[in-house]
Amino acid sequence: IHNAIVWQDRRTTPWCREHYSPETEAWLAEKTGLLLDPYFSATKIAWLLDHIPGARARAERGELAFGTIDSWLIWNLTGGRVHATDATNASRTLLFNLKTQDWDDELLAFFQVPRALLPEVKDCAADFGRTDPALLGHAIPIRGVAGDQQAATVGQACFSPGMVKSTYGTGCFMVMNTGHEIVRSRQRLLATLAYRVQGQPTFALEGSIFIAGAAVQWLRDAVKLIGSAAESEKWAREVEDTHGVYLVPAFTGLGAPYWDPEARGAIVGLTRNSGIGEIVRAALESVCYQT
Repeated sequence: IHNAIVWQDRRTTPWCREHYSPETEAWLAEKTGLLLDPYFSATKIAWLLDHIPGARARAERGELAFGTIDSWLIWNLTGGRVHATDATNASRTLLFNLKTQDWDDELLAFFQVPRALLPEVKDCAADFGRTDPALLGHAIPIRGVAGDQQAATVGQACFSPGMVKSTYGTGCFMVMNTGHEIVRSRQRLLATLAYRVQGQPTFALEGSIFIAGAAVQWLRDAVKLIGSAAESEKWAREVEDTHGVYLVPAFTGLGAPYWDPEARGAIVGLTRNSGIGEIVRAALESVCYQT
């Protein structure tokens, strides 16, 4: 999944550049809370419909379906009977209007996405159908769906306005509950949904860091400076500081507050005395600096 996202981001970046203007981004932010960036679904859909032979015609005939991972899981679990998503996942597509809580016709026209592609939007706690008995032995009801960071926000019990969670995985995401108010950031944080229950949306502000734990994966898997993620602590403790070495983990661009999809990673400040310890520690500190 991660590799697919990177693959598509690199191809949708020119699309974003071509369609970008301050006025367009402000219009998108007002409707969706998001920015014009290849991180979000609509640019990927637009690219696919334009570049896959026959895709647009098939989409307009209702022969194709779009969804985030939750929609794909629900579709497969229900044997193709349910094409649905929840409001939090919908809010991350650049096609969902935060105020109307529905797909937005003007956004669909801007990205040239046929409505027939899109799943039905439900609350986080809703009836998403039942699993096909052939899969799990029983028809199990699916009653709860939430996006990645929204689920983490609920899991960290951020139920009151002003409460904040910051979770560190592949990326790092700070999410603040803003209650029933859509708060507009002056520092390019995202306005988004925290959850929606019984038709009542609860909103949030989000700061998105694309690379956190993935920087340690890169140290281990790509440049092989460490043999396991746990080794990063050992190497980092062997030096008192990075001795001026800094790592910028912009492997897939930069998120908040820069939102620069064309930024790329860098290691700076290297001297002949720089070693594995300094580079590993710089990778760990990069998470702190971004946060």
